[in-house]
Amino acid sequence: MATEGTRGDEPRRRVPRRRISRRWCLPPAITHEPGEVLEGSYILDEFGSDLALVLWTAVRDVMLWSSTPAERRAVLFSPGAEADRRAGMDAAGVDAALGLSLATLATVVSHPAQAHPEIISLVCMDVSRWAREQGRMGTAVAFAQAAAFAQPNAPLPALAVGRLTVEWGRYRRAETWLRRSIGLARRAGDWESYGSAYVMLGEVYVNTGRAAVAPRYFQQAARLSRRQGHRAVRAAALHGLLRTSLAAGELDAAEGYARLAQRAYGRANPRLPDLQHDVAQLLVARGNFQRAVPMLRRQLGVFTDLARRALCHALLAHAAAALADPATYEPSWAEAWALLDAPEAGVVAGDVLRHLGRAAERQEDWLRVQLVVERFGGMRPEPQTGPLAADLEELHSLLNR
Repeated sequence: MATEGTRGDEPRRRVPRRRISRRWCLPPAITHEPGEVLEGSYILDEFGSDLALVLWTAVRDVMLWSSTPAERRAVLFSPGAEADRRAGMDAAGVDAALGLSLATLATVVSHPAQAHPEIISLVCMDVSRWAREQGRMGTAVAFAQAAAFAQPNAPLPALAVGRLTVEWGRYRRAETWLRRSIGLARRAGDWESYGSAYVMLGEVYVNTGRAAVAPRYFQQAARLSRRQGHRAVRAAALHGLLRTSLAAGELDAAEGYARLAQRAYGRANPRLPDLQHDVAQLLVARGNFQRAVPMLRRQLGVFTDLARRALCHALLAHAAAALADPATYEPSWAEAWALLDAPEAGVVAGDVLRHLGRAAERQEDWLRVQLVVERFGGMRPEPQTGPLAADLEELHSLLNR
């Protein structure tokens, strides 16, 4: 009879398990907008003629250099190309900070075979940051993409493109770059970039109405960053879980994530005001209006973007109505309603209307309740889910009594 480890009289041979190395898939990334016929054309739209041409030429030089095999780069540009680039910079009156970066990129056309991908990528990211500070997001994205193509195997430039396109509101394009960054980071073992890309993917899903999908990306980032010790990534992931829990009406979970996120951020993190803004929303949802009011007043002194201010005023109107404080309710309600007309407020319009409707209901201000219901119906006629749907349905029923 065969015993364990044998077959009849013959010993069973142990076959060593072969490790299967999985090649992490790198999906292609979207590199231009649907209406962008000429690559980098946003640069030409965002700047005056001379400077626009200098910047556009620099991006095109880097992209051409990146797409050419190394053995063919030596004869890529004409002998007088660098002199032409520098003459264009002089004509455009480029400032010193930007001029240093563009001058470095100009040397690529005179010494293409000796140019270092890492240096080109870093300089392109410098120009991208400069353009972002100027509010020229198309230019910022174009140079970040050039940096990513100069170092096609580096996850950090791809992640930078993803972040910028999220900020620019090009979410479909952002998703492709973030997924590419995840693949590159997995290959390179860059777990900080890997976790950051997952956090940004969660933000993409939140901002595109797919909040139910977002928590798994935040959870993945939170677990990974805890194992790897990347505190900033963990804080951002926990903050994302707070927001998605709050949107789903899971207030106990949201409160737990708020505590964990605050601990992970620490005291000096620049994102603390954003966290406190979400905590204020949680306090209003919990009915803790007394604590929410001073917090919201402080936030109005900090935030300048119109979307955040609109939501702060709406939350303050809601809390003031619950506390029977008409002196605060009236101006806050009116200010939030006026800010709804700003294009930037579109991303928070549903939440702003929900809190304005609740505030007007508590004040028995039925004319304003009617305005909220009509405004929401005109803006987003599709069916809603979660707390927003429940509140709107109740407002409808109150008006029909």
